[in-house]
Amino acid sequence: MSRWGRAIAILKVVLLLAIVAWLVLTFPKKDFDFLVSQKKNWNLLLQAMSLVLVGHILSYWRWLLLVGALGVPMRLTEAIRLGFLGTLFNQVSVGAVGGDLFKAIEAARKSNSKKTEIVASVLVDRAVGLLGLLIVAGVGLSLSHDLSPMLLTIQWGTYFLVGTAVAAFIAIIWFGRFLPLDWLSRLPWVGHTLHRLARACMIFQNRPGLAAQMIISSMLVHCCLTLSCYFISSAIYTSCPTLLQHFMTIPPGMAAATLPLTPGGMGTLELAIATLMEELPSLPDGYAPLMMAGMYRVFLIAVALVGAVYYFSGVGKDKTTS
Repeated sequence: MSRWGRAIAILKVVLLLAIVAWLVLTFPKKDFDFLVSQKKNWNLLLQAMSLVLVGHILSYWRWLLLVGALGVPMRLTEAIRLGFLGTLFNQVSVGAVGGDLFKAIEAARKSNSKKTEIVASVLVDRAVGLLGLLIVAGVGLSLSHDLSPMLLTIQWGTYFLVGTAVAAFIAIIWFGRFLPLDWLSRLPWVGHTLHRLARACMIFQNRPGLAAQMIISSMLVHCCLTLSCYFISSAIYTSCPTLLQHFMTIPPGMAAATLPLTPGGMGTLELAIATLMEELPSLPDGYAPLMMAGMYRVFLIAVALVGAVYYFSGVGKDKTTS
């Protein structure tokens, strides 16, 4: 290995250790003490952790579908490596989507001729992920007939956003080829790149099957994560909100965590979940949504750390991306 290669390897290890230290030191001590002392159902917690991991890996596979559709050769193992990189940096970057930037940069760095398309795939994948989250939130809220004014407002806001996004998808699928994008290539300096980026974002034109796969897989991801929160509630409390009530509150809380307010949405996610659960008709005595959200945060950090080891170890590294 060259001197430069050794320096990069050392820098990666230092960066990993710094991220681990940051994640551990910023976790609230009172939440940690409660989680340690509280009696738990370890079987349910294991299932919850497994669902978080499965949800993330499913999201990496979803991204691989887009990358393949754009003509970029990539193996599933490499998509998982880069996906884990994004998950890791999502925990320390502002908002819950900042890690996508690092994933896009690293993926583009490995490509010689498809850098623009790879960046576009990350952007489109994030948009589809948010759409799937909103659909799950809208379905959960629509199944209840007893909503507070806040939850009712969120319900109708979700309907509007989903309707707008679905209309955009339909427009791209059936009419994308008619959009006048060639003028972008005539812009000075950045025109060629912008044109390629816009064309890549039109990936779903004449591909309704691909769009359906992406949206359905995104919904499955967020169903896994929401179900994980329900298992956590059931594991640490003898009485907790119902599965439906979790689907009414967890997805909107996750959507709030994507706002660029705090690193990884830390604090934003927990506060949003607690606030929305307080809007339920009644909470079981002794149930604290912040504690459930704290345990879910532990699992997110655990997945990020597993991903860090997987990524920096080089396991499954793809040297054929072009």
